[in-house]
Amino acid sequence: MYDASPIRLPAGLSSIFPGNRKNHSPACLKLSALYRLSVRSIEWIKISAQKPHDSKFLPDLNQLKGALFLFDLGYFSHAFLHQLCEIGVWFVCRLKANSVPIITKVVKGVAKRHIGRPLDKNVNLRGMIVEVWGKLNLPGTKSLEVRLIGFRFPLTKEYRWYVTNIPNSMVLAEWIYPIYRLRWQIELFFKSIKSMLHADQITSENKNIVLVTAYSSILASLIANSIIIEYALVSAKIELKSVTAQRITFVFSLIANDLAKCILKKDFPPKTFIENLTNLLPLLVCPNRKHRPTSLEIVAMFDPI
Repeated sequence: MYDASPIRLPAGLSSIFPGNRKNHSPACLKLSALYRLSVRSIEWIKISAQKPHDSKFLPDLNQLKGALFLFDLGYFSHAFLHQLCEIGVWFVCRLKANSVPIITKVVKGVAKRHIGRPLDKNVNLRGMIVEVWGKLNLPGTKSLEVRLIGFRFPLTKEYRWYVTNIPNSMVLAEWIYPIYRLRWQIELFFKSIKSMLHADQITSENKNIVLVTAYSSILASLIANSIIIEYALVSAKIELKSVTAQRITFVFSLIANDLAKCILKKDFPPKTFIENLTNLLPLLVCPNRKHRPTSLEIVAMFDPI
């Protein structure tokens, strides 16, 4: 999954790290990251000024061939979806409001007479889940056919549309929304490095200090994942699907001082550090898990097709 998150900086850095809003955030840097859920860690990260559009900073997409790629509306474009399809990347994302596909096939929730028409407010929709295939226009005369699933939300009674290139022979329509919700894990990663590792509390107007603080938070997150996940799986027998990025960073914030002592002081043996870490591992599991399973646990419950 891929996303970006801003970190506000002192106004004196506006010429080096220009932000999007001169009044609220004249200086702001942006963390753009590729997060791999299977290992609860970032695989690629870029630090830049906030002002350039998010789509300007992307990892090598060829490394994602055969993987499931989740991203938000900030990266949505017909050309980008076409690029992912050409590489062989599976994707799930939201449909942008100004994108109006032409219906090419109806699966459920729409009358077949609408085939060949735009998927807009003039199309009558039925049921909690609507599924169609649609054509997105590309430059020139080309087009891209994608699968479109609409979910009706009870509170607003409106449909929210999602786009994917995964066929229904691999993933059922009702799975698409829970799968897309997994994207929240990268938001938890950003939240954790900002709140628990204090990446958002930069007061210096020195560019080098700003970058050192940001990279230190990222490095701490990588250390937390490599150490804590290994012991969680091996020692505590905790299932990875029960663990979020935020809980990993929370445990690391409690054990970071011991880790520093273990590295810097001879009188603090590694065995003591491991014992203290083991005692904290139960905190990796959210206390509300019994009442509300994690998004990954919900997806893991799906029966194979």
